[in-house]
Amino acid sequence: MTKRSPLAGLDAATAGRPAGPPAAPDRRAWARWEAAEARLYPLVLSDPELYEAAVTLMAEARDVLRSECDTVSALAEIEAAAVLARCPSAPATTARGVDPQTVVDAARAYRRRELTGLRPDQEHVGSTAGSPR
Repeated sequence: MTKRSPLAGLDAATAGRPAGPPAAPDRRAWARWEAAEARLYPLVLSDPELYEAAVTLMAEARDVLRSECDTVSALAEIEAAAVLARCPSAPATTARGVDPQTVVDAARAYRRRELTGLRPDQEHVGSTAGSPR
């Protein structure tokens, strides 16, 4: 288990190290989380009601992640099923065809930005935005 850092959003193992690109496994997870967000947006044009339901579920999942995950590592470790079990709209929304893993991954992307202080324009994995030159 990773020791918690006194700084919100950082594990003790990484506290004090300069910010930089994440390790390879984290980079893949972060890319998957970003891609999940991108997959939700087109729903607004094709099915606005389904998009609204997906965003509601994503917000519920984000709230669960806020209460359970105080580090980025914790975001990667928590099971999607455990998150969805605490989301009231999950059964109805997933029954309408919304992929539950996509919604939880989108919520992870949102929570990761909260934990790291990144803005969406700085988030793109591999981006140099916000890095020192």
